[in-house]
Amino acid sequence: METFYVVLAVLAVIGVVVGIILFARHLEQKRTEALGEFAGGLGLDFSPAQDEPLLTELQIFKLFNSGHSRQMKNVIKGVTDIATIAIFDYQYSTGSGKNRQTHSNTIVAMKSDDLTIPTFTMRPENLFDWFGSAIGLQDIDFDEHPEFSKSFVLKGENEEAIRKFFDIPLLDFFAEKKGITFEGAPGTFIYMHGGRKKPEELSNYLKEGYSVYAAFVERLSRS
Repeated sequence: METFYVVLAVLAVIGVVVGIILFARHLEQKRTEALGEFAGGLGLDFSPAQDEPLLTELQIFKLFNSGHSRQMKNVIKGVTDIATIAIFDYQYSTGSGKNRQTHSNTIVAMKSDDLTIPTFTMRPENLFDWFGSAIGLQDIDFDEHPEFSKSFVLKGENEEAIRKFFDIPLLDFFAEKKGITFEGAPGTFIYMHGGRKKPEELSNYLKEGYSVYAAFVERLSRS
């Protein structure tokens, strides 16, 4: 009788696990369908699968060379009047075993010949970055804009070009967008903020990406 209850308990656990997996798959399918409808409403292309040419193109950015088990899906792409855009889900893992962590985000990528910007990375600053700065790790700060400097870690090989590009209006712009992670290079940039977005959040999220593009164009007009 005791064996019977043990088997029953094991089967119950298996049933719960299978139920969770099936429910998660159902939610992912609903998400994919909603994203496809969003893309269609904007006249953009949609693919639930990984876009290998796009992923290869984005290898110039640190994000797409980080961790392991990298996966892109739910790719929305198109060409607008001002830029080539892509929005997609992207995840990767760091560590292994009990220390494994999976990082999931919705990424906005924009490409345009008008984006004559320097190569740089920018992410939210944390406590450990203070120690990094103390031992000489790069973090480009601006004495004239302490709010930006305490909010972000800004890095890039050509520090002089980056300092010249980030004038006061641009620093003001990014200081209002605390929490974003950003990578830029001549002709293109990627933008992410707040993990994976719900389908109903994508419209505003895309507008945020366009606002960055507009801020860059405005900055270049001041050159």
